[in-house]
Amino acid sequence: MEWIQNHWDDVLTIVGGVVVVVSAVVKLTSTKKDDTVWAKVLKVLAALSLVNPDGSVVGKGEK
Repeated sequence: MEWIQNHWDDVLTIVGGVVVVVSAVVKLTSTKKDDTVWAKVLKVLAALSLVNPDGSVVGKGEK
């Protein structure tokens, strides 16, 4: 737990990077099934306040 507290900025940076990469890959694919699954994952992350509903990292969304 102490490690997470000490490295929280790094954890959020990694989560944000994963969100950006996966969002780009999902948009490049032609199927809609992965879009649906990714939308559900984003909803869960938004509920946990790890990403904003628009997919950006918490604290960096539009104001």
